[in-house]
Amino acid sequence: EVQDGVTESNHGILDYLVVTSSKWWDDLPGDVRSQLAQILKEVTEERNSESTKVNEQNKKNVIAAGGVVRTLTPAQRQAWVEAMKPVWKKFEKDIGADLMEAALSANKG
Repeated sequence: EVQDGVTESNHGILDYLVVTSSKWWDDLPGDVRSQLAQILKEVTEERNSESTKVNEQNKKNVIAAGGVVRTLTPAQRQAWVEAMKPVWKKFEKDIGADLMEAALSANKG
């Protein structure tokens, strides 16, 4: 069974998180730290690429089943952003205002 439509909202989800203490990371030998950073970068790029492929195939499945793809207008997208601002504010204390601002700035690029 396939859903009857999809709305392209241009947002995503972080499916995983790699966390270490700064002491552990800083105590790694430089070559090991560099290799690990490169591995994490490559894995992230690969997983993001695979996720994009899966999403595109799922969209094709919806269309093939007679569903519709909805694309938000700029005004609709802005309404979505405005609706999310209170949610972002709730997480700001836990995440940090600096990281929230960095994420929002990255999204504008």
